[in-house]
Amino acid sequence: MRVLQVIDRLAVGGAEKVFTFLSNLLSDNNIKTGILLFNTGYPLEKELNDSITIHDLNRGNKYNLVTLHKAHKFCSNYDIVHAHLRHVYTYIRLAQMIFGGKYKVILHDHAAINTPSFRLTGKFKPTYYIGVNKEQTDWAKSTLNIKGNNTFLLENTVSRVSDKHVPSDTDRLMMVANIRRVKNIEYAIGLCKQLNIGLTIYGHVIDQDYYEELLGLAADTNIIINTGDVDVRSEYNKYSLAIHCSPKETGPLVLLEYLSAGIPFIAYKTGSAAEAIAKELPILFMEKFDTDEWSTRIKEITADNTLYEKMRALYQKSFTPQQYLENCLEIYKSVHS
Repeated sequence: MRVLQVIDRLAVGGAEKVFTFLSNLLSDNNIKTGILLFNTGYPLEKELNDSITIHDLNRGNKYNLVTLHKAHKFCSNYDIVHAHLRHVYTYIRLAQMIFGGKYKVILHDHAAINTPSFRLTGKFKPTYYIGVNKEQTDWAKSTLNIKGNNTFLLENTVSRVSDKHVPSDTDRLMMVANIRRVKNIEYAIGLCKQLNIGLTIYGHVIDQDYYEELLGLAADTNIIINTGDVDVRSEYNKYSLAIHCSPKETGPLVLLEYLSAGIPFIAYKTGSAAEAIAKELPILFMEKFDTDEWSTRIKEITADNTLYEKMRALYQKSFTPQQYLENCLEIYKSVHS
């Protein structure tokens, strides 16, 4: 079985991290794996295994027939084409519709559900659909009318952080989030300003206007916004707590990274990872944005010395790469049969 993972580019984001993690995981387990990137030259490419074949589409005009045919030729060398993100799937499906091809295309949806656009209806309706949470898979069956046996749940995970987290004795918080409004970074800044505690934000700038607003909010405070390329995992021991304030996400993947490292966090409860972790460790989650309640919970979390072991145990129980690989291979087996 030959599998091609497809994405537009490997910028730093949740879907891109899942793509990189899965590609390496398949390669490490001797699954014939290739990668098709619409464009190259982005940060996460350096994290890919050397053994993986990388095809660069070098796409300019997305409706160029020569480029579409090139994409189709790459896909034709594989049995399964695993397309991450809706617009990526639509492009590959368009190439297949024009030029034919026996390869089977899977949409791996990383987006929050909404009313389907033309990308997922009519001839573009996916035959095979992977969601990262149950809300997505239910939506795919009820709204897109994808067959139940062709709709699959593959909840995100991350590789384990090997080093033990040693909490800093400072009260400085960390936040990992790309700079865009949906991340609700201004809430974390306001909270830390009110509590008079430090905050370091790690993320790439996606929305320049929002970034300028955040710089204004953080001026003359103990808040740092780091937009450079940083190995965030190497920074964990500088902090006693992480914070995540996005009100709507499918993951969030970063919570699994905190879990695997055993770094305590406080987060708004949204997404499949949050729901799963909250069943075992409800202390880590908030269900409304009340500053007094967040302040009280921060004190409770930082006072709990048992959290490190509980978090690492939960990761080992429910989110290991081996479990993720087995679930993914079952999906491929079902699609390929």
